[in-house]
Amino acid sequence: MKKFHKGFTLVEIMIVVAIIGLLVAIALPNFVIARKKSQMNTCKANLKQVDGAVSQFKLDGTNSAIVTVTMALLVPDYIKTTPACPAGGIYTIASESPTNAAACSLGDAATANYDANYKHAL
Repeated sequence: MKKFHKGFTLVEIMIVVAIIGLLVAIALPNFVIARKKSQMNTCKANLKQVDGAVSQFKLDGTNSAIVTVTMALLVPDYIKTTPACPAGGIYTIASESPTNAAACSLGDAATANYDANYKHAL
C-alpha cells in the first residue's frame, strides 16, 4: 500500500515565491509614482484653497490696512484649519509678490526628495 503525502514540494513553493517577487518588482515603482502624484495633487488643492482664502481676505474691507498676509490671519476666519502638505512641505504666503501667492517648500526642482516631474506648484 502506497502512502501519498499531501502538500507542495520545495520547487513548487520556490516558483510561487519567485512569481510573487516578480509581480511586486513590477508593481512597486508604479505605486510609488502614484503616491507622489497623489501628494502633488493634494498639495496643489491646498495651495488653491490658501490662494482663495487670501483673495477673500483682501476682498474683506476691514483688512485694507494690512499689507502682509500671513497664515495666522487666515485661520479660522477664512480657512477652517491650517492645511498641511502631505509630503511634509511647509506652506508660505509670498508677501513680496503683489498677489500674495501661496507656495509649498517642496515646490522647486532642487528639492532632494522630489524630482522635477513632481513639483508642488500651481
